[in-house]
Amino acid sequence: MIFATVNNSSPRVVVHNGQLDNSRPGWFVEVTQKAATHCNAAVEFSFVPWASALKMVELGRVSAAFNSSYNKDRVVYGAYPMANGKPDQSKASKLYSYYAYIPKNKPNRTELQLKNLDVVVERKSSIIPKLKKLGANVFEVDSYLSMLRMLASGRIDAAIGIDHNFDLIISKHPDLVAKIFKIPTPIKKNIGYVMFSKKFQVMHKDLVQCFWDKSAELRKTDWFLKMQASYINAETR
Repeated sequence: MIFATVNNSSPRVVVHNGQLDNSRPGWFVEVTQKAATHCNAAVEFSFVPWASALKMVELGRVSAAFNSSYNKDRVVYGAYPMANGKPDQSKASKLYSYYAYIPKNKPNRTELQLKNLDVVVERKSSIIPKLKKLGANVFEVDSYLSMLRMLASGRIDAAIGIDHNFDLIISKHPDLVAKIFKIPTPIKKNIGYVMFSKKFQVMHKDLVQCFWDKSAELRKTDWFLKMQASYINAETR
């Protein structure tokens, strides 16, 4: 199986120069590999912009993408774990939130009114329809760093994104730390899944279900909790 996701390193998925760290690949990678092995499969990872990951799933060029929220556009080509006609949150791969980031030279606030603001967001992000509904002028960009550079240079009013993606990049660039403020109230909370290509699911229905089931089961074990903690504790030292 080939799983696609964005090229952004974190304790979940540890990436160096576009390559997975094989010795310490991240807690999500470890539980994914263990689940796949249980289901008599192996898994590889492809790191691409999110819009490309979705297109690759649609075309059947990869087995799955993560972490994908459930929406009506993606269910045309993507398969999610379901229960009683709804996404099965017990088999979710990630809980995450979208936040707004603004220049520090603007008044700090706890919430942001988006009407008529120029905002930049990751291309094909699931939050785009909501931003447009709130009246924002949306510009789509593939690179997180490019989005934050646009904000810091004053080219747009706000950058909207998943906070752990932005926070990690900002922390590594002192110039961005000095210029960007994160509004503390999330714009939207999301649930992400390992979304399989329907083309892959048709050919490997039992494998797909086995993977979702085993992944959820492993997350409840002592092995998982200790393994996950080893990454999180290392990150906070």
